Amino acid sequence: MPKGNTYKTATLDTNLAGTKYLALFQTNPGATGTGTEVAYSGYARQPITWGAAAINGSVGEKKNTNLIEFATVPSSDGLIAAYAAIMTAASGGSVVYYGALGANYPLIMGVKPTVPIGSLTVTES
Repeated sequence: MPKGNTYKTATLDTNLAGTKYLALFQTNPGATGTGTEVAYSGYARQPITWGAAAINGSVGEKKNTNLIEFATVPSSDGLIAAYAAIMTAASGGSVVYYGALGANYPLIMGVKPTVPIGSLTVTES
């Protein structure tokens, strides 16, 4: 049985309340966060600021309202970010939501992984 619209947005507001962090992963983190998180000198999970939850068609969604910027990659080690997860803590913590990126993102020297405002969307249906 599907959720009503009020509960879709309430679920998003509840699940994303407080400070949450975006983490990049090389492999699928899954629901338990057991994938391989990206690691390079200066990398750290980044805090996310959320806009208000809204209904888009029949789906509840919430988008980032801040520019999310990771540290510049200092060297080319062949790292690829293929997944992202929203985490409850800057290190450790639990996975709140996770998924594959739209494409694999090569982390080569000089690249500064960035998520533009409004580009990180979490949905509830």
